[in-house]
Amino acid sequence: MKLPNLYLGALFLGVVFFSSCDPWRTRSHVDPKPNPPAEVDGWAPVYNKDSSAAIIRSSDPRTIDKGGKIYMKGDTLYQVEVGKGIHVIDISQPANPQKLAFINVLGAQEMAIKDNVMYTNNLNDLVVLDISNVKDIKLLDRISSVFHMVDQNYPPGTGYYECVDRSKGTVVGWEQKTLNYPQCSR
Repeated sequence: MKLPNLYLGALFLGVVFFSSCDPWRTRSHVDPKPNPPAEVDGWAPVYNKDSSAAIIRSSDPRTIDKGGKIYMKGDTLYQVEVGKGIHVIDISQPANPQKLAFINVLGAQEMAIKDNVMYTNNLNDLVVLDISNVKDIKLLDRISSVFHMVDQNYPPGTGYYECVDRSKGTVVGWEQKTLNYPQCSR
């Protein structure tokens, strides 16, 4: 799909914005720790074991667990479920909002909508979706590695973390939890 100049301009601004916010640009060397603590709060990688990370589809509505940014278009509200996708909610009756669908987009953190086209991130990729039928989303385009939303090697913070084990799959995020004898730190 060819993107009109307006969309290319918006894409350029998005890339510049997210590139300027790249928290991994200034990472330092990983220091191995010979005597890690028995228990410490730190970061653990979240793995996806198969190729489903790139699959974008609509599903039944679900509970909002970690709501993020919202976008309103007419009588429809779209809310990011941080890292998992986008809720689609009918707000034509404000006192009685109705969940319509959930758009599964692994890693989603941001979104923008123009007409019936949604722009969001799928992990580090920019994806363009046709949302004219929210129960049957169509992928129009994908531009790989546009963003630096998920670092495959290092957590978003400093301190102890579980070393990445590629045999467990692709790192699709990081979560904070109690670690036992972590071997990596920053």
